[in-house]
Amino acid sequence: MTSKIPLEISFEGRKCYLAPISVEIDLEEHLKRADKEEFDGSSLKMVDEATGRIIPCQFSLSDGEKLRGTISWIHPSHAHEKLEIVVGRGQLRGYRLPRGVEIWDRGDYQLEFFVNGEHVTNYIYNEAYERPFLYPVIGPDGLNVVRHIPNFGDHPHHKGINIALGDVSGKRGEPGINFWALGDIGDPKHGRVIHQRFIRIEEGPVYGMIREENIWKQNDELEQATHAGSPSAHDRSRWKVKRKGEVLMREIRTITVWNVSPMRLIDIRTVMRPAVDEVILNADVEGKEMAKENGPLVIRVADNMRGTCEGTIVNSEGGRTEKECWGRQARWVDYYGPVVPGGPINGIAAMGHPENVRYPTGWHVRDYGLFAANPFYDKKPEWPDQGPIYLSRARGDKLDMRYRIYIHRGDEKEGRVEEKWQVWANPPQVIVD
Repeated sequence: MTSKIPLEISFEGRKCYLAPISVEIDLEEHLKRADKEEFDGSSLKMVDEATGRIIPCQFSLSDGEKLRGTISWIHPSHAHEKLEIVVGRGQLRGYRLPRGVEIWDRGDYQLEFFVNGEHVTNYIYNEAYERPFLYPVIGPDGLNVVRHIPNFGDHPHHKGINIALGDVSGKRGEPGINFWALGDIGDPKHGRVIHQRFIRIEEGPVYGMIREENIWKQNDELEQATHAGSPSAHDRSRWKVKRKGEVLMREIRTITVWNVSPMRLIDIRTVMRPAVDEVILNADVEGKEMAKENGPLVIRVADNMRGTCEGTIVNSEGGRTEKECWGRQARWVDYYGPVVPGGPINGIAAMGHPENVRYPTGWHVRDYGLFAANPFYDKKPEWPDQGPIYLSRARGDKLDMRYRIYIHRGDEKEGRVEEKWQVWANPPQVIVD
């Protein structure tokens, strides 16, 4: 037996190419009894009504549910408006699904992401670093589009793509802890983002996803702060803890890599909740020069893509160069240029979601290669008027931020950056019959 579920996609006159689309669906309402009893992922396929071709899809069950979940696929274009989900035993017999996105555990606190067999990025969550990050990030021409590690130039804490905050306070009127810079071992003015566990890991023909739990912990205070380069820094027997650091926040982070080869599409969602009574982001200390590089999204582009070399910065509002983009609010910012001298032009577009706090965000984007979304900084005339954010544990407050990273060929026009933002921020309507 088979069950068929028609879908109608409404693009409202907009163009759309190779766009991830997801829709929540309760198969309990649509399947025949036999199909419910025999359902598994291999019994589901998606068909384009106009051509009869199979469109690879991926079904992810909601926690604790048997037939309710989310179905996702990469939509070919706006020309395809009617699809059909077919459920029944052996529906994909004789059809070879793409390898899609695979996630390999290296065993050394790194997960490797492959898209159709091509290495795209690693997620590094080793406590040897101040926070987890994505590195390398391989673009559509096989080149790493973020700064190489190790790097002995400026700002060693700018690693790949990561989440960081420069000012997190656990009490009103007190300075915040710096989760942005490296800091010294034993310096309680700095903190670390520490991986705790992976809650969920999914692979499939459409996307690969990891969901993890992190803590944002203030450094333990040592009797004497120890510089990371000093001999005693590696001799833990000489460390004497004066005061244990406080856990200020708990974070659930979700990273999704979509199968849109040869381009790259990476979604990052971070949900931060206070682990103490109240957390103040961008501390409310009067007269204090707030940590300007406050994050949370941080990217460091490849050296040759920098504005000081051959790179170009452009934003959704028509601004070009650091002068017109730094501190300005924008839906997205694109940083593009030759990845290596004489090499292909790739761009890294970072996009903010309309549901993010203080949308559209200001951007801390600099010619030397730093590229960060910043809804906190308020100490320069170019920036919007932004103050602290208060998160109460009793109220159940959270900071929920969503970003999309789109790595493409060419400039922002060739890469269709605005179109990609539109289909993410204002997705097409999916009608389930």
